[in-house]
Amino acid sequence: MGLFDRSRRKRDEPEPETAETELEEPEETEAPLEGPATWYRAKYLDVLPAGDDVLLYDPERASPVALPTFELDLLAQCTYFAPIEDHAAAAASRTGMPADGVTQRLYELADRGLLVSQQEVIERARAAVKADADTRPRLDRIAVITSNRPRALQRCLLSYRERYGEDIELVVFDDSTDAETARDTREVAEEAGGSGARILYAGESEKREFLRDLADRSGVDADVARATVAEFDGCSLHCGSNRNAVLLDAAGGGVLMVDDDTTSRAASPIDATDGLRLSSRFDPWSLNFFANIEEAVDSADWQDVDLLAWHRRFLGMSPASCAFGEVARGELLRLDENGSALHLNEADAALIAAFSQGRGSVVVTSAGVTGDSGMAPPLYFLSLEGTARERLLENYELYRATRSVQRSPDAATISNTRFLMTPHTALDVRGVLPPFPPVARNADGVFGSALRTCAPESYTAFLPWSVEHRPPEARTADFDEILKFVGRPRANDLLRDIVNRFEPTPGVIDPAARLSALGHYLIALGKMPPADFDTFVRHQIAATVGRRIDRLTQMVNYHGGQPERWAEDCAQAATEGLRALTEDVLIVPDMPGNSPEERSRRFQRAIHRYGRVIEAWPALLEASRDMRVARPL
Repeated sequence: MGLFDRSRRKRDEPEPETAETELEEPEETEAPLEGPATWYRAKYLDVLPAGDDVLLYDPERASPVALPTFELDLLAQCTYFAPIEDHAAAAASRTGMPADGVTQRLYELADRGLLVSQQEVIERARAAVKADADTRPRLDRIAVITSNRPRALQRCLLSYRERYGEDIELVVFDDSTDAETARDTREVAEEAGGSGARILYAGESEKREFLRDLADRSGVDADVARATVAEFDGCSLHCGSNRNAVLLDAAGGGVLMVDDDTTSRAASPIDATDGLRLSSRFDPWSLNFFANIEEAVDSADWQDVDLLAWHRRFLGMSPASCAFGEVARGELLRLDENGSALHLNEADAALIAAFSQGRGSVVVTSAGVTGDSGMAPPLYFLSLEGTARERLLENYELYRATRSVQRSPDAATISNTRFLMTPHTALDVRGVLPPFPPVARNADGVFGSALRTCAPESYTAFLPWSVEHRPPEARTADFDEILKFVGRPRANDLLRDIVNRFEPTPGVIDPAARLSALGHYLIALGKMPPADFDTFVRHQIAATVGRRIDRLTQMVNYHGGQPERWAEDCAQAATEGLRALTEDVLIVPDMPGNSPEERSRRFQRAIHRYGRVIEAWPALLEASRDMRVARPL
């Protein structure tokens, strides 16, 4: 057990389509500049049982600290920075103990170094930053993910070329499924490079030629190399493989990866604030809802902003350097010397510890979207909290299943969340990032989980901007789809949950070693006897659906069943989830097949293949460092 954050966060990781937000968040109070010296929270400590006491293990101490269990409860509630008197008042209200006595106990815990002040965190983080450190990757390459949408690609390429001119390299990664569409896509790419600006293209033939060379150079089995980007076992949706091609193409550097139905237009959130936030919330977004895409786009605050500059501002930097390094002295964040625009109360103890010690780095930077949400049926909306919930309820009947949103954080946010969506995302590929699962939807959700599992001090910076997102095809919003979704988790929803719960060997911190351990585990699942694997998958489906039902039930109870229309929807969704579990044949719905048996075997093969890709991935990345998947046009 560790991290004194368990009172504010569920043990089970939340799901991307059902984002976990805290039911009870402390308000972050604006305070005078001297305030941080008097604001305290619990440190990052591991808790070990020891009879009537507990042992608190602090990595910075030579010996653990013994503490009575009742004092542990007091300490465990101090999960945000506030005056000790405020923590004591909250504890007194909760336990009935005298506030004066609790205050004295908490001051004693602070004297013993078990509580840390915000001022100390800021001072340590500033001291941990090297003044001459600039560890950012070069970021002048924009990779566009496309499949069967040449007209959308044309609009996307034109947008970035007009915004950045010849200062950037555009790279088209084409996953089109028929030869004629692939020819049209290649022609669109050639037109975008007609002025002499640098543009590259990676279609099926370019990828296969690259894979032959990669297998020879890396020593990895050719079948495994092909499984990363080119072999799909009958699955028709394989955007994850295209994203793997981007990672291999950019190995040793940085890349901005964008979807073909986005543009370089950037909008600021309506509630934008200055400064930098550290957050461990599952979902750091600010959300606004609209009846249709046109309304969302027309109401956006579009600005002439250099999004590449924002990505460069964070990518490759430690959280401490993002706040106090030389690069932080620019105009983007407007941080002052006292750290008064630094917001820390959403961060868990692990993130605070890494920040104060200058550890870790931002390896992913991501902007939100304005227009289509890009999300699965939004069961997620039913469990929103705070301002997002208030906005949803303003016109709940209209918004409850809408796909039209504006979503981005209200401030630049560095996070250790597992959550990730990748319509506009930059990646630092100089180290070991995990691969995307090559097939099925929500590959980016699995990537986010694998990143946190294998590299827990690799962080995501969410930028306070959203890009225009207009898919060329109509995407309908239907609450009935949400009801069906509750009890039918998709392949990568299940895979993500499997990755979330995998525990690498304790004490091993090397990302490549942890990634290898995850790969071995998935390979073992893929080798299980079919009957045993089917039992395992049924259990995973039940666990995932059960968590969804539990979350909906908790939300209704917390809000006292109000408003009634929303509570009825939550109850209906929970009922449908339970019915699907107990009455339907439990299948993986997005795996192709004519029978549950055929779907299950294909899912098992997909897990086995992904495990083998993960196991080989560090070698594949290393061998790709001076190679390119794409070819100049």
